[in-house]
Amino acid sequence: MNKIKELWGKYKVLIVLGIILIICLIAIICVTVSYFFGGSESVYGDRLKDIDKYPISESFVSDYKTELETDEMIESVEFTTKGRIIYINISFVGDTSLVEAESKAAASLEKFSEEILSYYDINMTLNCESTENSEGFTIMGAKNVAGSGLIWNNNMPVESEEE
Repeated sequence: MNKIKELWGKYKVLIVLGIILIICLIAIICVTVSYFFGGSESVYGDRLKDIDKYPISESFVSDYKTELETDEMIESVEFTTKGRIIYINISFVGDTSLVEAESKAAASLEKFSEEILSYYDINMTLNCESTENSEGFTIMGAKNVAGSGLIWNNNMPVESEEE
């Protein structure tokens, strides 16, 4: 017992620091194990647990595509769903203006029900090849669950004028 008191008296600071170090190592190991090995089995976590409540039927997809493709300005429509995101790619004929394309895409959102719009994010890509009458365009638009409409992101290259 005297030896323990003697060691405690001599190395009190080192013993306290060693205990703190051991506690920190145990905490780091616990956090690391729970972060990398704990949690959900799904890649998306728990955010897709209600996806069965908001299905997008194949008939809706085909109706959406055929209704858009009947327009003479639209060449083709691609519709893909991954997780809680709907990807829509619309290709327009060569003489379509950017404003007309954006209005057609925004109007196509009215075909979705409020349940779908309040659950899924929507990403739209509009393409138009350049012709002799127009320059063409590629523009992306997005609508998230909390948003009220499409937000357009125009990353068209701008040529600078040389003096």
